[in-house]
Amino acid sequence: SPSNNNNDTITERIPLLSAITNEKNPSPSQLSTKSSVVSVAVQTDPTKFTKALRYLAAIWSDTTFDWISPLLETGNANGQLNVEDLDELPLPDDCETSQVYAQFWRCWTDELDKARVDTNKSNDDNSAASFLVQPTTTIHNYQPSLIKALARAFGADFLRAGLFKLIHDANIFVGPQVLNHLIQFLRNADAPIHRGVMLTVLVTVSQIVMSISLRHYFYKCYTCGLQVRTAVVLAVYKKSLHLSLKERHTFGNGGGPGEIVSLVGIDAQRMQDLMTYLHAVWYSFFQIGLAMYFLWGQVGASCLAG
Repeated sequence: SPSNNNNDTITERIPLLSAITNEKNPSPSQLSTKSSVVSVAVQTDPTKFTKALRYLAAIWSDTTFDWISPLLETGNANGQLNVEDLDELPLPDDCETSQVYAQFWRCWTDELDKARVDTNKSNDDNSAASFLVQPTTTIHNYQPSLIKALARAFGADFLRAGLFKLIHDANIFVGPQVLNHLIQFLRNADAPIHRGVMLTVLVTVSQIVMSISLRHYFYKCYTCGLQVRTAVVLAVYKKSLHLSLKERHTFGNGGGPGEIVSLVGIDAQRMQDLMTYLHAVWYSFFQIGLAMYFLWGQVGASCLAG
C-alpha cells in the first residue's frame, strides 16, 4: 500500500534505526530498555512506539545531517555524483524556488503598500497645508526598502543561525576552563576521582555541542544566503521582462543590459556571500569580551597590555 511504501522510504533514509523500526511487534525486553525515551502508554501500542522512534530518528537525522548519507553512499558507489543524484536529497518546502520568491514577494508587496499609503497621505497634507510650508520645502515619502523586505522574508533563519553561533562561541571557552581545573585536579592527590571523570565528560560534551552548532550555523547561513540570492535574481529577471527596449538600454546608470547582468551575476552573489559573515558584527565583540574576562581572572590587569 502507499502508506507501507512511505514507511519503507523513511526507514531507508534513516539506516541507524532501520533495524528497530522494521520490527512489527517489539519484544517486552526491547520496550523496557527504551522506557526513558517513550512513556509506558506508548510502549503498549506498537504503532505509537514506531511513530515515537521515527520522530526520534528524524531529530537525529536533522541534528547530525544523516539525511545526506544516501547521497554520499551513491557517490562512493559510482565514483562520482551526477545532477540527477541530487534528487535523493530531501528539499525543504521553504527552499523551493516558487516558495522562496512567493515569500519575498509578499514582503516586498507590503513595502510597496507602505510607500503607496505614505505617498497618498503626503499628497493630502501638501494640499491641506500648502500655505504653511515654504515653497522650497520638500516632504520625503516612504521609500520601499529591499533590505527590510529580505529581512522580513528570511530573517528568522538568519537569527536562528546567530543562536547556533552564540552556543558555539560560548563553548569555545569551556575547553580552557576545564583544562585549568584538570591541571588542579592532577596536582591534588586527594581529589576525588569522580571530579576528574566529570571534567572529562564536560569537555567532551562541550566539543560535541560546539561542532554541531558550528555546522548548523554555516548550514543556516548558506541556506539563507541562497534564498536571498534566488529572490533577488528572480526579482531582477521579472522586472527586466516588463521593461521596454528603450528602458532596458537606459536601465540604472545607463549601463543597459550590462547593468542587469551585473545585478544578477555579481551583486546577488555578494549578498549571498555576506550572509555567512554578517554575524561577525556581534560575535567578534562577544569573543573578545569573554576572552578579556577570563584573562582578567588569570593574570589581572596585565591582560590589557596584550
